[in-house]
Amino acid sequence: MFPLAGKTFPADSEQLKQAIGGALAEVFALPKANSAVKVDGARFPKLKQIKVNLNGATVSLDEPPPQPKPAGKRQPGIQVSDLEISGKPIKYEQNKLDLSLKAREVKFDFARDKRGQPLLVLSDAADGRVEAKISKDDIKSLATTAARELGKQQKINIQDLDLDVTSQGARSIAVDARIKASKLLVSGVIHITGRLDIDDALVATVSDLQATGEGAIGTLAAGIVQSKLKPFNGKKIPLMAFSLGDVALRDLKIAVKNNVQVTAHFGH
Repeated sequence: MFPLAGKTFPADSEQLKQAIGGALAEVFALPKANSAVKVDGARFPKLKQIKVNLNGATVSLDEPPPQPKPAGKRQPGIQVSDLEISGKPIKYEQNKLDLSLKAREVKFDFARDKRGQPLLVLSDAADGRVEAKISKDDIKSLATTAARELGKQQKINIQDLDLDVTSQGARSIAVDARIKASKLLVSGVIHITGRLDIDDALVATVSDLQATGEGAIGTLAAGIVQSKLKPFNGKKIPLMAFSLGDVALRDLKIAVKNNVQVTAHFGH
C-alpha cells in the first residue's frame, strides 16, 4: 500500500510517479529524490513496471509513521506487470534494515484514508517475494548504544555487551544480552532476555523482556533496567515501509546466521 501525495488520484504515469515520490519525500530523506520512483508504461492504468529505489534512504521523522489504512469505498486503480521495491539499507536512527520486494501481475485499487488522503491499495498479485534483513552487528550496536545511554543516567559504566540471537520456530526469535557494567571499583553483570514474534503483516511484537543481575552493581542496575523495559513489552515494530494491503503472506520464515532475515511469499 502506497500513500500518494496530493488530493486527487493520478490520471497518467507521470502523475503517478510524482504522487508516489512526493509521499515518500514526506517520510524519507532520499539520496536521489528525483529518481526514487520509476514508472514504465504508456497505456495507463496498465503499466509495465514500477520501481521504487529507497537504497540509502533515512527515515526523516522522529518516529516511523503508522501504516495507512483505507476507509470508505475504493475504485479500480492500476495494473503493473512488474513491481520492485528496494531499500538497502533503510536507516532509522542507528538502525539499518535491508528491504526488498518483487512481484508480478499486480493490481492496485485507488482509495482514501480516514483523512481523505489518496492511497494505492495492493489488491491482488500473481506471485511475489518480500525479504527484510538486519545484521547481528547492527542489533548489537543498537543495544550497546541504548545500554550506555541508560548507564550514563545512573553513572554506571557499560564495559562490554555480548549478544545472542536465536530462532524460536518459524516466526519468532529470542534475544539474550549479557552486559558488563561497573560503578567506581565495583562491577557486575546485567542479563536481559526478550522475544520477537513476527505476524503476517511483517510486524514484530516485543515480549517477555526481563532483566536480572549478578553482583551488587548488576543487581542494582537490573532493577532500574527492568522498569525501563516495561513500556517496550508489547511494542510493535513494522519491518516494512509499506502495508501489503489485501494480499496475505505465506511461507514466512526466519533465518538467524550473521543476519536476522525474514522472507515470505504472497500471491495466488
